[in-house]
Amino acid sequence: SKEKEFVSLPIGTAVTKVASLDKEEISAEIEDLPEETQGEIELIEAVLEASEITEKEADSKTRAVLARAVLVQRSIEKDGKYVAPTLIAKGKILFMTKTCFLCHQTDPAIPAPAGLAVKSPQFIGDFWGKEREVHIGYLGPIQKVVLNEEYFIESVSQPLAKVAKGALVPMTFDPNLVNDEEILALMAYVKSLSK
Repeated sequence: SKEKEFVSLPIGTAVTKVASLDKEEISAEIEDLPEETQGEIELIEAVLEASEITEKEADSKTRAVLARAVLVQRSIEKDGKYVAPTLIAKGKILFMTKTCFLCHQTDPAIPAPAGLAVKSPQFIGDFWGKEREVHIGYLGPIQKVVLNEEYFIESVSQPLAKVAKGALVPMTFDPNLVNDEEILALMAYVKSLSK
């Protein structure tokens, strides 16, 4: 948007662009993030330094983590606690037009036929911020995660990274179909469904 002087990019492109930042630019970006996020990034950097990977791999991983942290922070700054009705409405339209509703049930009275067949996660009740079990990769080891901004963004941008336990198939969504702004709108809508 020219008014806001930024260009919305697909999440993969955005992560790649942030990954190309040099160390001084990364340090400046980290200083602008909340203390909690800065602490998480510092912890990740310490883990990366302790492991046996090259500096180039560490820089790439740190930049990818930073890109996610910046996107999560943007989502929180953009609409606070997701009370912005226009963003939620935009997310609902995207949820329908991108066919998310076929697999992810949002109303107990209206089934999601494909989702029932493949056992997709439902967005009903009190689910946001709650722990759930996922496979790391398709049918990989099981891990507990929290359904929060970071997990939601990863699920949309990398649908095969974590697959809900019990789902018969991973999400068959092409991440190139949505840009960052659309991911934020989808996230606002899904979060607004949690009661």
